[in-house]
Amino acid sequence: MADFKKKKKVNPTKASIATIRGHIKTNSFSRMYLLFGEEKYLVNQYRDELKAALSSPDDTMNMVYYNSDTFDLNTVVSDAITIPFFAEHRVIIVEDSGLFDLSEDTFLEVLDQMPDTNVLIFCETKVNKSKKAYLHADKDERVTCAEFDIPTTDDLISWLGMILGEDGMKVKLAVPEMLITAAGPDKNMYLLRNEARKLHDYCLERGVITEADVEAVCASSVEDKIFDMCRAISQKNRDAAISMYMDLLKLGRTPYNIIGSISYQFNQLLIVSQMLKDKATAKEISSKLKVADWAASRLIKICYSYTHKDLIRSVDLCQQATMSLMSSELTSRDVAENLIINLLR
Repeated sequence: MADFKKKKKVNPTKASIATIRGHIKTNSFSRMYLLFGEEKYLVNQYRDELKAALSSPDDTMNMVYYNSDTFDLNTVVSDAITIPFFAEHRVIIVEDSGLFDLSEDTFLEVLDQMPDTNVLIFCETKVNKSKKAYLHADKDERVTCAEFDIPTTDDLISWLGMILGEDGMKVKLAVPEMLITAAGPDKNMYLLRNEARKLHDYCLERGVITEADVEAVCASSVEDKIFDMCRAISQKNRDAAISMYMDLLKLGRTPYNIIGSISYQFNQLLIVSQMLKDKATAKEISSKLKVADWAASRLIKICYSYTHKDLIRSVDLCQQATMSLMSSELTSRDVAENLIINLLR
C-alpha cells in the first residue's frame, strides 16, 4: 500500500529574504517585485531595503508612491515607463492595489515597456495564488514574488538575539524566548522589535541582559496590559478596560491582534476554571498551560471573579467576534470595541 504522507508546509520567508538580499548585494534587480504574506513587518522591511538600495532619500523626482486610495493603474503604468531623471533608477511603490487578487493579468504587459532602469514594487495584502495575475507574475523571470509568512519561533529567537546583542551586549539564552512569550500568542514583530530595543537600551550600561530585565522592562507593557484589561473586565471596570485597550493600540497592537489576545486569555481562564473544579493544584495548572508559576497564580486569582458559566459565555463572545472579523461589514476596531463592551456586561 502506498504511504501517503501529508506534506509539511515550507515557510517561504527565508528564501524570500535570501533572494532580495542577493539582489541588493549584487546590485542586480528584477523589473517588478511582489511582496506579500502574513508578516506585514517583513513586507515593509524589505520594501524599505529595496527602496534604500535603488534610490537616494532626497530623490523625490524618481521615487513614486501609491496606496489603495491613490492607486490608478494608468498612472502607475505611465510612471513605470518613464525614464529616470538624472538617476540610475526610477522606483514605483504600490501598496494594496488589489491587482493580484484578480484573474485579469493584462497589467503585466507594462513589463514589456519598462526600461531596465525602472523597478515596480507591489506590496499586497490580498494575493490569490490560483488567479491568473499571480500565476503569470510568478512564471515571469523579470518578476520576483517574495512571500513573508510569520517566522518560526527559532527564527524569531535568532532575530531578537541579533537586536539584543548589538553594541556587544551579552544576552542570557532564555531572554529572547521569554520576550516572545511576553509579547503574546500573535508574535507581533513590530511589538517584539520595540520591546527588544527598549530592553537593549535599558541594559546598555550594564552590558548584559537577563531574564529579570525582561520581567522588569517588558512584561508590564505587553502581556500585563492584556491581563490587566481582562482583570478590569472581570471587575466590570469599564473605564479601566477601555483605557488599557487604548494603551494597547498605542503600543502598536491592531484591533485584530487584541481580539486574538483577549480570546487566548479567556480560553486560558476557562481551562483554569475547569481544572479548579477538578481540584487541580496551582503547580498542575502551571504545567498544563506551560506558563510560569506566577502567571498561573494570576490566572487562578482572576478566575475567582467569574463563575464557570460566565467564562463559557465569555469564550463564546470571543468566538463570535472572531467570526465577525471574517463576515461582518464592521471594521476590526468596531468588532474589538463591541467585544470589550459585551464582556463588561
